[in-house]
Amino acid sequence: MKLPLLEDPNDARLTRRCAITALAAAGLTACSSNTIIYVHPDASADDGGEGGTTDDAGCSGVGQSVGALASFPQGTWKMVGDLIIGNDANGLFAFTAICPHQGCPVNPPSATGATYCACHGSRFDGNGKVTAGPAKTSLEHYAVAVCNGDVLVDSSTVVAAATRTPAA
Repeated sequence: MKLPLLEDPNDARLTRRCAITALAAAGLTACSSNTIIYVHPDASADDGGEGGTTDDAGCSGVGQSVGALASFPQGTWKMVGDLIIGNDANGLFAFTAICPHQGCPVNPPSATGATYCACHGSRFDGNGKVTAGPAKTSLEHYAVAVCNGDVLVDSSTVVAAATRTPAA
């Protein structure tokens, strides 16, 4: 897959959007296992947001590894690159750490998962919901899978904010 690194080929500066795209593409990994817990992107808040299924085909191409499951104990939030990974009573979830207002990275989450964007002051709760502007939309959530003891995030699959993947 060919990724353009420059918005304008005559401009030698690397834009933030292109840098993030290149890093995300470079960070994609795969693991092999016979069992995977995967949250289907159609999971909704109506079913408790769990929506987990078992896929016996393995983990290949499921998403980017963000660390070992043990790195995300219940009741914690952790920033990994441009993602925030959380684990609450309902399971694992991931959302972007890029503010939707103007694309600035948000600060690492507090002990409650709350975060803010230092660029313009937008604030978000532990589930990525905007609590103070200027951002008007919440932080986008992505599909999470657990494979062979690793947590994988598929940032190309947007899911409902209530979606959780069981950590067990």
